[in-house]
Amino acid sequence: MCGRFTLTAETETIKFHFGIKTQNVNHSPRYNIAPGQDIPVIVNTSHKRTFTLMRWGLIPSWAKDKSISYKMINARAETIEQRPAFRESFFRRRCIIPTDGFYEWKKQNGKKLPMRIVLTDSRLYAFAGIWDSWTSPEGSSIFSCSIITTKANDCIKDIHDRMPVILAGEEEYKLWLEQSNPALLKELLKPYQGEMITYPVSPQVNSPKVDNPGCIKRVNNELSLF
Repeated sequence: MCGRFTLTAETETIKFHFGIKTQNVNHSPRYNIAPGQDIPVIVNTSHKRTFTLMRWGLIPSWAKDKSISYKMINARAETIEQRPAFRESFFRRRCIIPTDGFYEWKKQNGKKLPMRIVLTDSRLYAFAGIWDSWTSPEGSSIFSCSIITTKANDCIKDIHDRMPVILAGEEEYKLWLEQSNPALLKELLKPYQGEMITYPVSPQVNSPKVDNPGCIKRVNNELSLF
């Protein structure tokens, strides 16, 4: 699964990396992004990439109430085109979610230790995502999204059996946002095969209320490179 991540870059850096033409938000560095919060996403509208905010936890357009979102923070790649909550969004409403790292919790000696996972060059990349729009009984609209997950690669499997789908370059961003062939889209939903680094971080990331640079600092000299 993917339950916490980071995006420590400034807005202009994100815009340059992802080729964003319009923006509805100015982003400040985030060190502990959690479900239920509004998160930066990139969508393709009128052949332009737009940088905007959506609630993390998808609310299908047909949902009776918004509480369902807390069960919808992740969508499994293996069944995304079959699940009623995700199917139409997979076909018609895809987004990319910019990031530079995510957290998972490793079981060790009966405890869960938080680990941060980054690409070896610490560059920006994106999670594959889907989105939807829900209208409340009062008539207000909520735009929300879900991060797609797949089985863990060799780097992550000793920490968790799932990981977010990573899109690591312009070709993959373009395909995910613009392609309409479901078979080609599914080809992108595979475990990341590039090199990654995992390292232990402070237990302060356990609380979604904590969001500061201390969250991403390594707590000792342990470091694993795959």
